[in-house]
Amino acid sequence: WREKWEKLPRENMGPAGDCLFERDDITDRLGEILCPALVVHGTADQAIPMEKAEALCDALSDCRGLIKVEGAAHAANLTHPDQVNGPLRDFLREVTA
Repeated sequence: WREKWEKLPRENMGPAGDCLFERDDITDRLGEILCPALVVHGTADQAIPMEKAEALCDALSDCRGLIKVEGAAHAANLTHPDQVNGPLRDFLREVTA
């Protein structure tokens, strides 16, 4: 991915950065999210520490679990579908039953 990003024109980076840096912080409102949630986080994610994933799950009013994807970085669902798809399927079946 890094190689692909480095080949893009610099002016294309603005919108990608804006979606990360210009959004509202709703951390103090997470308890207002009432729908079931499942948190998926890679153990090798260098961008966001595992503690933040744990805090997110704790703060959501109906978090059904935290899937810690062993060896995965930031895009665990893409790089480790064998560890993500089963629990995700189970979660979706549970909340749609």
